[in-house]
Amino acid sequence: MKFKVSIGKKPQHDGMVSCVGWTVGDDLFSCGDEGAILKWNNKTGETATITKLPEGVYPADMAWFPSNVGGRQSASELFVLGTTDGKFHLVSKNGRFEKSVEA
Repeated sequence: MKFKVSIGKKPQHDGMVSCVGWTVGDDLFSCGDEGAILKWNNKTGETATITKLPEGVYPADMAWFPSNVGGRQSASELFVLGTTDGKFHLVSKNGRFEKSVEA
């Protein structure tokens, strides 16, 4: 048996991770104090940066919208991200800020 170790150049957080959210599928989203929102795929091991927060804005909390279709739970396309600037943002899985609201 051979054991192969390699260091990948995948996106990762530079500091502390402030919040995480797991979707119904196999994706985990995380947001760190550097403002990057990353998508981690549990099956493939792939990691991608989907967006970054504006400079000086830090994440505080993340929550997924529940999505029920025909009585079955399905993957939601939006999550809510609370930030230290007193706002919460509706963000799509692709990283697009759909709406921002003063809290």
